[in-house]
Amino acid sequence: MKHYGDLYEQDMKWFEIINDLDTLPEEERIDRYRAELQKVEKSILRLTGDPLKLSSRRWEKSERTAEKVEYLLGRRYYLLSKMFEIHCSEAEVKRMESVNAHLYKLTCDMFSRTGRMYRNILDLPMDPKDDDLTVEGTLKYWGDSAQDVIHLEDDGFYGSDFTRMILINDTLQRDVKGDLGIISCLPFWNPGCGHKSSMSDAELDIDNHLDDGTTWAESWLRHPKLDHICMCYATHAVVTHQDYPIPDLLRMNTFEVKVDVTVQQISEQDGTRFFWWKNCSEQEFIEKFMHEAQSRPSGESLGEFVWRRGIEYFELEEVEESHRWLLKTFDKAPKMDCEEIKDRLQTDIISRLPDCRKDDSLAEDFLKEIRKIHRKLKGL
Repeated sequence: MKHYGDLYEQDMKWFEIINDLDTLPEEERIDRYRAELQKVEKSILRLTGDPLKLSSRRWEKSERTAEKVEYLLGRRYYLLSKMFEIHCSEAEVKRMESVNAHLYKLTCDMFSRTGRMYRNILDLPMDPKDDDLTVEGTLKYWGDSAQDVIHLEDDGFYGSDFTRMILINDTLQRDVKGDLGIISCLPFWNPGCGHKSSMSDAELDIDNHLDDGTTWAESWLRHPKLDHICMCYATHAVVTHQDYPIPDLLRMNTFEVKVDVTVQQISEQDGTRFFWWKNCSEQEFIEKFMHEAQSRPSGESLGEFVWRRGIEYFELEEVEESHRWLLKTFDKAPKMDCEEIKDRLQTDIISRLPDCRKDDSLAEDFLKEIRKIHRKLKGL
């Protein structure tokens, strides 16, 4: 983001000031944390408006505003985490046990429901026109309204406007940071994958290998009073990936387990199917582009059209001269398992192709070469 450097420098100075408070007596330190927390939250609300009102601003549409909100939420996260580290009451420990168990159960439900749905789909007769099948299970926090945040006995200790702040962070996660699930299950399917409903969860890639009995307690979750809890991955993700401090997590009330199924049929105007180039012959490959060239824009030669269409169709582009060493490295060791080298090769094949832009007779040679290189890149 454009203002990242300035905000980062401001944050470093702010963290130094907050950390200097560690020398104060505990009660005074908590008062200072609370006062700073409320100051930060007022700054956030000035940017976002009240999320509980329809008149709230669409702050998430502004890159600069969203960046400021994210950084202020980071400060709030730190202050609440410092306060929890000191406070961590018996009631909070019990609630953490309950919330962690609930998230683990929801995680198991999500994997189980995704597995059942995927196996049901695999047992259905597939339409020969189906090119793509996606079954995806996700676990997400549902933060739409005040009912999605609960109030607890120590709200007064923290002094946070938990409801509004949690909803604002949910908007940030959903509309700015990509709406990623807390945890998801996405079996990889393609027409040739060979998946059968009788296969094990591991074989179908629908097993929860993240929760293997080892705790995911990291960062602020590593508290002496919480050491007996085997933190599940979902708890870890909420606190360390989605930047909800532990006091927020204890108040997040509503979670969603969802399984989406998408079946796609993809075809072009001439009837060719998705990834048609995988199984076609060299002549069929050439004829497809030559047929399209018959309706090329007026004033464009055959060679110019074929060149432009081939480059844009397979999303190829020239890269900087400084990257050409990658090509040489790949050529010397073609079996190297290096995705970076393969990616550079894919984007810098233009110099290897017969230039048909000024010579129509090279159009077929261009198409033959582009097919050969593309198939090599895709391992065909």
